[in-house]
Amino acid sequence: MLMDIVKQGARARSVGRPRDACPYPGESRERRAWFEGYDGSSWAVATRMPHPARMLPGSPLCDANAAPDPVSPA
Repeated sequence: MLMDIVKQGARARSVGRPRDACPYPGESRERRAWFEGYDGSSWAVATRMPHPARMLPGSPLCDANAAPDPVSPA
């Protein structure tokens, strides 16, 4: 399963293996999945989408309805 391969890539990075240690052949789905785990590309905070409930207009969870953060006195 590809998720297992993603985990393998993440584990390889966490133990300090180099990026070119990927055991899968070039241009394969498995290699892309391994690099995704190694690079953490699917978990990058900037690329994540909010939960659909947070995107609904009028929802109490909608970010547009959120109260602004209080400003600390200077």
